[in-house]
Amino acid sequence: MTNCAKAFVADTPADVTPITAEEASKLHDRAGVEFVDPRPVEAIAATTGIIPGARTISIAEIEAGTLPPAFDDRSIHVVTSCQAGPMGARAAVAFAELGFARVSYVDGGTEAWLKAGLPTRR
Repeated sequence: MTNCAKAFVADTPADVTPITAEEASKLHDRAGVEFVDPRPVEAIAATTGIIPGARTISIAEIEAGTLPPAFDDRSIHVVTSCQAGPMGARAAVAFAELGFARVSYVDGGTEAWLKAGLPTRR
């Protein structure tokens, strides 16, 4: 886990789990799993791209609890990923604080996803 990511999850009592890109790829396309990228769309396009199928929901929207209807069910598994990890960890904590039972973030973010040889969408 990156030091920046640790700072976001260290003080939360919620069950927020860092997972590797490889672990995240095994969850990809499973029913009941939603991938979320909290970065601005411009940042996604200018850097790593986005994990295919991930939803873009800003960190502000997540922290405010302004989520699309697909997130009405708090039992889904939410997997967050940003470029390198810290914002993904922050988003994961916010989802946990909103009452989601299963929340993970990709340790190392979408950069780790790419390093694992997995595709992104631009």
